[in-house]
Amino acid sequence: MGGYIGRCESFATSPGLERYIKVVEWEFRGKERRKVAHTNGTKIISLNIVMTYPVRWSKYNVLRDFLQNFYDSVGYQHWKDSFRFEYTDKTLSLWIDDITFSYEWLLHIGASTKTADSGHHAGYFGEGFKIASLCAVRDYNWEVTMQSDDWELSVITLDQSIDSQTVPMLAYEMHHIPRESRSRLTLYPVKEKDFQLFQEVISSFYYYGNPLLGEKLWEGEEGAVYLFSGTGYQESLPYTSDFGRKGPVFCGYQLLGSNPFGLAVCLHNYEKEDRERKSLYTFNVIRVFEKIAYYISPYGAMRMLEKMRRYWNSTPKKRIDIFSWNGAIERLIRRVAGSQEVTKAFRDKYPNLLYLEPVFSIAARNRRGQARAWLSAQSKQYLLVQEAFSGLGYSSLEELCEQEGGFTVDDSANSQEAEGFALLEEIVQRIYTGFFLFDLGFPQRKIICNDMASYHGMARLYKRNKTAMNCKGIVIRYHVGEIYLKRIIFRKNNFYDALATYVHEMCHAFGGDASNAFSKGLTYAMELLMERHDVVEEYREKWELLYK
Repeated sequence: MGGYIGRCESFATSPGLERYIKVVEWEFRGKERRKVAHTNGTKIISLNIVMTYPVRWSKYNVLRDFLQNFYDSVGYQHWKDSFRFEYTDKTLSLWIDDITFSYEWLLHIGASTKTADSGHHAGYFGEGFKIASLCAVRDYNWEVTMQSDDWELSVITLDQSIDSQTVPMLAYEMHHIPRESRSRLTLYPVKEKDFQLFQEVISSFYYYGNPLLGEKLWEGEEGAVYLFSGTGYQESLPYTSDFGRKGPVFCGYQLLGSNPFGLAVCLHNYEKEDRERKSLYTFNVIRVFEKIAYYISPYGAMRMLEKMRRYWNSTPKKRIDIFSWNGAIERLIRRVAGSQEVTKAFRDKYPNLLYLEPVFSIAARNRRGQARAWLSAQSKQYLLVQEAFSGLGYSSLEELCEQEGGFTVDDSANSQEAEGFALLEEIVQRIYTGFFLFDLGFPQRKIICNDMASYHGMARLYKRNKTAMNCKGIVIRYHVGEIYLKRIIFRKNNFYDALATYVHEMCHAFGGDASNAFSKGLTYAMELLMERHDVVEEYREKWELLYK
């Protein structure tokens, strides 16, 4: 301890303490100077924190930070067995046996009683006991008493003179007691509902036996992952608003957010940056999952993946997408792939996955469309997932489609099929003059001769050098260079199928299947067909004569 230097002529105190003051000195500790009043067996220490300091903590935060001092002293491994509390006659007592510390740790902002050798602590800014005491005394009228080893202190207010003004300050009244191997905090008067809140606050710390934790999936030095028990997530506990209370997320041993997967995720080496933020944002939770995915075991990663199944086919919506789960999914897949045994177990459990490769060209989009159409006609159910699943040995959609002969096997039209194409071109030109553009001629005639193809038509598109607008005000963006019709269409009773398919493919001049322009164009096209039903019937008769 530093020596005492200098003497002050006067020391303003609250009336109840004035009779105890005998000597006042400046106490130097390093570079910090603190005013100390000595009494008969009592030491009154000003904390240099004005009572009007603009901080407002809820009862939840006050109780959590009082608890944190005990939690940090024993760590999560021994918390359940070491921590004790008692509530009688509005008095709440918290204590831990066989743990003591010097009261000097409670004097300085930034100081903490954290266990030096473990690093397993929940504190961040070293404000806990001081600010919690300020709010407890000032805002909630609680009496706060702390004792450990051979000392006991009570939190009081103390009037001091600053620039000739009397200012109430936070202070400790400290005296020595018989030595005891215990640290105890006492709060009074605590209402029944506040005691209930205190019991809920205990669950906000990560420890073995926490009622929020279900089956353990993995634990390591960096964190742990459990299934959420499904109970104990009280209204008072922090959660992430986008996810509700479907699973807790512990960061730095404290419950700070939630997740939507029914998991309890604990990232120990987390550094909180915002002291005002009470719970995690959505993107914070996603980052926690990404970090956990670096450390988790292959088996734990598999179990996490199963809970996150809804995002197996997630892809970022933009180049930097902080709200995408894609990164977490990719990292978990890599962890699973690190074990042949776990990879096999995953493949055996989920045999029918097909990954989707990125599509960048019109040709690739056409190929993707064919593969999707083939897949929709299969009796066997497949689940489409993101490309990262290729690391587990799965095939792509296109690979399986090709392997099963699902892609178009095309041919040029024979003479009879060419006559059918000619009839379709004639009727389209009669009904759709001004609706479709024929300046580049009709599409090349192609035949789908693959009986396994699940679709009756297909178009190959080429972007026009200059867009145009049709008679209905729809922009024509593409030239339909080729139209493919399935060989079985060219039969006597299939005229309506052939016509509808041909018109559908011609409407791709406006856009792809999912575009609004295509949908709008196809609607108008069907209306025009119904308006010209006489022309349709005329060509139906010609078609049936051709294929009699």
